[in-house]
Amino acid sequence: MFFRGQYEHTLDVKARVAVPKKFREGLLGVRENYLGEELVVTCGLSNQLFVFSKDGFDDFSRRYSALPVESAELLDRFFGANAHECALDAQGRIVIPPRLKASAALEKDVIWVGQRHHVEIWSAARWAQAQDAVQQGIFVCANENLKKAYSQIDFNAKYDES
Repeated sequence: MFFRGQYEHTLDVKARVAVPKKFREGLLGVRENYLGEELVVTCGLSNQLFVFSKDGFDDFSRRYSALPVESAELLDRFFGANAHECALDAQGRIVIPPRLKASAALEKDVIWVGQRHHVEIWSAARWAQAQDAVQQGIFVCANENLKKAYSQIDFNAKYDES
């Protein structure tokens, strides 16, 4: 599934944010009740958060694990070590863990963004800055070593689960 589009939402005082219906259905499938279903949230490359289904994160991890050891370990220390499983409540919200909330500078206004194979959560202010950078032809990345390692991932590779 390819995710696209952007949705404005609000982070409440308890760090809860609603998952847009389109993204919730794309990540977890269409269901009547999402209560207790889990999404994996981790740090992103540009001081935002990446959001995956559990299977999506496992697939992402397999892809970067196939890289040379130095790159795979760097990405696992960044993505894997920061990954949190966040359960949806009855209103379709997840709680953003404090460390991830701080790392992405999430405050009240957040933007959910579809990015092909995953979804991102941005602070509204950082999203505006990132959009300005895109207009200038710049890819904003928190760390050049992460950017280089991430660019090696083959998102088109097929994996045999046997």
